[in-house]
Amino acid sequence: MRNILLAVLVSLGPTLAADDVVPDGSRVLFLGDSNTFDGRFIALLEVHAKAHFPERKIAWINLGLPSETVTGLSEPDHPYPRPDIHTRVAEALKKTKPTLVVACYGMNDGIYYPFSEDRFQKYQQGYRKLIADCEKAGTKVVLMSPAPFDARPVKAKTLAKGAEKYSWLKPYVDYDSEVLTRYSDWQVTLREKGYRVADAHAAMHLHFAKMRKIVPEYGVSADGIHPDASGHFIIFRELASTLGLPITGRETRIDAAAGSSGNPEVSGIKVGPGKLDFTWKMSVSFPRHMAWHPRLAEIENIAVGIGSLRLGITGLPPGKHALYEGDKLIGSATAEQWKAGEDLSKWAELSTNKRTAEMWDLIQKKQRILGLAWLTDVGHKRPDTPKGIPLAEALKYGEEIDERVKKLTSSAAIQLRVVTEK
Repeated sequence: MRNILLAVLVSLGPTLAADDVVPDGSRVLFLGDSNTFDGRFIALLEVHAKAHFPERKIAWINLGLPSETVTGLSEPDHPYPRPDIHTRVAEALKKTKPTLVVACYGMNDGIYYPFSEDRFQKYQQGYRKLIADCEKAGTKVVLMSPAPFDARPVKAKTLAKGAEKYSWLKPYVDYDSEVLTRYSDWQVTLREKGYRVADAHAAMHLHFAKMRKIVPEYGVSADGIHPDASGHFIIFRELASTLGLPITGRETRIDAAAGSSGNPEVSGIKVGPGKLDFTWKMSVSFPRHMAWHPRLAEIENIAVGIGSLRLGITGLPPGKHALYEGDKLIGSATAEQWKAGEDLSKWAELSTNKRTAEMWDLIQKKQRILGLAWLTDVGHKRPDTPKGIPLAEALKYGEEIDERVKKLTSSAAIQLRVVTEK
């Protein structure tokens, strides 16, 4: 039944404007386990927000901690007691002073065992306490369900019901369908109480269903637990929608026959024999991640969604037409394809896409350095965790990165030419 309802549940997520959740001056604190610690979906959020709202100053603070739970539970074979968010949340709130907390727990909270009503109650109680602590500190809370546990790549290591014990190395084979699905469904019910809930669990299962029709062996996690770049994109997109960030790209259209465009950022249109010249004032777009599965952009229809930078041209004669930036060949498409609209973000040589790629690299570095620095400064009880540089030093580095990113996000006028190929 849940599979039938997945699309409905995801569509029920909030679609309010970004001003309602992450206005200028926001401080967004992320709490979670190793999948939050990884931080790629957070870096994507920051890139996307800077591309759409370069004038806003928003702090994206990652305090995800590997192994952590909201229940305080640990499986017997875990090498140390799993860290419990409740031992550090007060210090985290005091030091980071967030206006919004995004909390994502669940993967570790069922401790990889079959479903237990007692553990389920502890999960609910732990989340309610976390919400209450955040609200008492004056911050709003957004919840996010855990990514699925995918048993397929680790089938040989999973155990059936009735085993003496389980662990993250030898998980219960139906841990996702019997435990994480139930935990995620409970989170979704909190929407009825007015909370925003990003259902990453349902969004990922929808993604699996689409991808596996074309690529039956598809997955996003080699160990069944930690999503790869494709998985982090799906998490990002679900969370961006829940936060009210735009989930569409940019599009402009040019009428080559009339030599006109309805986009004020397009100017200097000149139509000549076999060519169309124009200037487009463009800002950065959404990064096409080289580590994505090669079919993800196609199957998830990135070209007409969050990652698009579309140019549509009508009035071109039949045949193929190449796009140049200055003297550099960027790409080529047929007149029919240009009429429908071509996604320029797929062509890496476009200067706008190079600026986007540079911005992505900078923000990833910034997130890694600041994340460890904040984690070390706030403190935690997990052993064998890398230490960050002093927070003051990391914040200064972050400011320097922000200045470089600010220049990259500034709109730049680029000279483009469409030439009919012979």
